[in-house]
Amino acid sequence: MYEFKGMTALITGASSGMGAEYARELATQGSNLILVARRLDRLQDLATELNSRFGVSVTCLDRDLSVTGAGRSLVAELHSQGTVVDVLINNAGFGTSGSVAEQDPDAVVNELNVNVVTVTELTTGLLPGMLKRDRGVIINMASLAAFQARANHALYSATKAYVLSFTEALWAETISTNVRVTAVCPGPIATEFFSVAGTTPPGKPMDVAVPIKAALAAIDARKPFVIVAKPGMRIASKLIRMLPARIALRMGK
Repeated sequence: MYEFKGMTALITGASSGMGAEYARELATQGSNLILVARRLDRLQDLATELNSRFGVSVTCLDRDLSVTGAGRSLVAELHSQGTVVDVLINNAGFGTSGSVAEQDPDAVVNELNVNVVTVTELTTGLLPGMLKRDRGVIINMASLAAFQARANHALYSATKAYVLSFTEALWAETISTNVRVTAVCPGPIATEFFSVAGTTPPGKPMDVAVPIKAALAAIDARKPFVIVAKPGMRIASKLIRMLPARIALRMGK
């Protein structure tokens, strides 16, 4: 099993849901944490919990990752402080619904910044140090949506397809090193995601612990990505890539 003890992990979107659960899981394994989200009060409550239970160091950073250049600014801040990040978990993300023609321009930019630009900036900013030290972990949260474009969810599907493709290429670039990379592609999860997106989940969402365990298992096995869903959904996600686009797009409605 991969050894996280004594490492420093940066987790985005850590104030709730999967981000908070990632923090709890890594704290149990002895990782020190840098928690990033907009809601500082929630981060501080989580930090108090984890410090008292596990004795790990927890730093809370209230940052809005939808702001242009947020990832680069955060990397520059960490470098200026001499902070070494061994584990990067790009967990922050959100989705919107509705046709492309109806999307608010500001919401479009915010979604692209959080789901794509910040993920890329943090990865490209922290990866060189990992390669120099010849150790590190990068976990990028994609989605089952990465495998299928969906009408009225165009932006979210496209951003998660980017995350998956980006991570797969990154895996290939690092496979001969001791830096481990994976993308996690879960189905519906019991988080605030659907209320924020203004949609309802298709079926019963899984507990947040399920994809996290799968993510860490994928790091152990050095898999480029892992699909976390019921068997039928896993098979459908892989087969959908083989179908003609017209059929696949109609299925995604």
